[in-house]
Amino acid sequence: MEFSSESDFDSSSSNSDEEAQKVILETLQKLNRSDELSSEIDEDEFDAQLDGIQSSTSFKKKVLILTKQNKNKKENTQENEKKQEQKENEEKQENEKKQENEKRQEQKENSNKEKEKEKETKKETKKETKNLERKDSQIGDWVVVKDKKTRKPTIVLHSKSNNKEYFKGTTQCLTYGKLKIVFLEGEKIEMKSLNVTFGYKLPQNKIQPILGKLYLTNYRLFFVPNEIEIFDNYDTVLNPEITLGTILRIEKFGHQSTGRGNFSYGIEIYSKDFRFYKFYFLKKNHSRRDIYRSLHVKAFPPSIELSFSYLHKSNKQVVDSGWSIYDPESEFKRQGLPNRNWSLSKINSKYQICSTYPRLLVFPKMLTNEEIIIVSRYRSKGRLPTLTWIHPKTGATITRCSQPRVGITQRSCEEDQKMLNSIFRSNPEGTKLFIMDCRPKKNAMANRAKGAGYEMLVDYPNCDLTFLGIDNIHVMRESLNRIRNLCFQSLVDDKKWLSGLENTGWFSHMEKIIRSSVTIAKLIENDSQSVLVHCSDGWDRTAQICGLSQLFLDPYFRTIEGFEVLIEKDWLSFGHKFHQRIGQANSDYGNSQRSPVFLQWVDSVYQCILQDPTAYEFNENFLIFILENLFSLRFGTFLFNNIQERQKRKLSKYTYSLWTYVNQNTKEFTNKNYRKRLTPIYPEYAIRNFIFWDNYYIKHLIPHELKKKKSSRQLDQDFFEIELETYERLRNEEYELIRERERLERELDRYEKRKKQLKKKISLNKAKKNSKK
Repeated sequence: MEFSSESDFDSSSSNSDEEAQKVILETLQKLNRSDELSSEIDEDEFDAQLDGIQSSTSFKKKVLILTKQNKNKKENTQENEKKQEQKENEEKQENEKKQENEKRQEQKENSNKEKEKEKETKKETKKETKNLERKDSQIGDWVVVKDKKTRKPTIVLHSKSNNKEYFKGTTQCLTYGKLKIVFLEGEKIEMKSLNVTFGYKLPQNKIQPILGKLYLTNYRLFFVPNEIEIFDNYDTVLNPEITLGTILRIEKFGHQSTGRGNFSYGIEIYSKDFRFYKFYFLKKNHSRRDIYRSLHVKAFPPSIELSFSYLHKSNKQVVDSGWSIYDPESEFKRQGLPNRNWSLSKINSKYQICSTYPRLLVFPKMLTNEEIIIVSRYRSKGRLPTLTWIHPKTGATITRCSQPRVGITQRSCEEDQKMLNSIFRSNPEGTKLFIMDCRPKKNAMANRAKGAGYEMLVDYPNCDLTFLGIDNIHVMRESLNRIRNLCFQSLVDDKKWLSGLENTGWFSHMEKIIRSSVTIAKLIENDSQSVLVHCSDGWDRTAQICGLSQLFLDPYFRTIEGFEVLIEKDWLSFGHKFHQRIGQANSDYGNSQRSPVFLQWVDSVYQCILQDPTAYEFNENFLIFILENLFSLRFGTFLFNNIQERQKRKLSKYTYSLWTYVNQNTKEFTNKNYRKRLTPIYPEYAIRNFIFWDNYYIKHLIPHELKKKKSSRQLDQDFFEIELETYERLRNEEYELIRERERLERELDRYEKRKKQLKKKISLNKAKKNSKK
């Protein structure tokens, strides 16, 4: 652009200065923004705008100065911002350190306060115990004290020393020397009796008198001696403590006006688990009257709903897991049912067919509901044949029922014949259906006069009948009474122990039960034959034989969970009358319906465990714990006679299940030497292989000195454990050697492969060299 004169230059320069100033102002505004917007300014665009403007050299210099100033301002602002950030971070760190120090100081102050509170509470408890030392409360008395914080009453034993209390929720645990008393949930003290003498019987008919106090709770009766040091000379098992449910009978001896000496007036307590306690009272003011009456009322309440099992559970809305351990559908599904020959039936869903059977039953598919109803009318108590176990491979089955109503006229039922024929045909490998009648033949023939009897083989052509010869509940009850008398007499004179044990007939009865179960197990496993088991009503001897046979055949039932399912299935759901056989909350100890059927079965299981200790997941403690709580009325598992009565009383809602406690404490009941075995087990049933179960029958009668000595069976068990440990150690060493050998063989194979590869490479290289030459 050319200028003709100076005036033109001045005018043009002034215009250009104004335009340049606008451009500079716009750029400065952008520069004054944040760093993000500063990226919008391009130097090339800025130069292009200035090139189009005719400006003087002085103006250009100004522009350069302004741009430099803006850059310097930017740099200064960035540095200031960085410094401010650093200062803020330092301040934050300082504040955090201050807060940590403050927290530590608070924690120290709180800990000091807690220690001071503990000291104050100890002082207060000491003051309370001093205040309690009056004429009304003596050493050894239980005293109710209210906690100042919770305002809840707690039971404290008033003593001079060696008193420690532990509270775990609602339970209370007291250690007093060697004496340890644990209060269960819902347990309360009902009354106490002072100046009571406990007469412990020593060998050679000597009595060791121990003076103390007798306490009665709603769950048990226990004795607290005045001198706890006495228990240092005896085992804690000798502590006279008995649950109310295990009391068989209570008797008074002596009279206030008659008798001589200090040991002629008191009460005798006989228990269902072979215990006998004698308590002596002073002959003043009828001192035994109150304890006798209250003990009789608590031990034998008018109904089971008033027993401790209904008071033990505080939260009635929660159902514990033990009640769902057995589900019939899942158990039959585990066995492979239903299949093409068997179907699950809900015809007894309202217990209209049989009131003592479960709701879900398994029948052959060939039968209709009408035929099933007719068969139930033909069988005693409506207990018609139904499946309880099936072999997973062969399809051989164990079915159970009651005796048929044949009578003297030899009545027959076509529907019953069809049912047994369909059971036979459901097993494709079977040649006959073996009917196992648990009774002696004489008893079965005598039942024909009552309108019952046994199957006539003329009407059942595909069946074979065998009488197992197991005696009835009355013979078993007499045998157990002889065992009880023998245990008590052994403290006086044990010279005739073996002959007395033989006269009880207990081992001969168990021999028949185990022998019959082994024959059934062999028929099913080795010969693939189906078996039908029954006795008179199908809830005593039938449960024994079916339970043991399945224990020998199925390895699942030899686990803790499986054994629980076996008891639930073949004893509880199929209607064994626990209420009548045990005599729950019943003072009529001479009742003809009482019988140790379940105890005899558990003893048979114990004999099998002794012969093969590694085949069972559970141990001896598990069996003893089941029997103890069979009588204790602590859990609701064994209450009432059948599943219908249990569901009506809503036991799952109001009581605890025994299996809940077992499954929460499996370590206590697990066999350390257990090795899973999938094959069946056939124990020896000769009487010479049986051992008297002293850890159950006479555990409360053995003196402390004798209990310290190991019996021959315990020594054999220890030797077996040592032998098993050495075997396992050698086996592990053998496995390690085998693994080392396999590793070396793999290395040799790799070396040989590598050697072959190198040889190939060498030969190829030689061939290439020769070809080049």
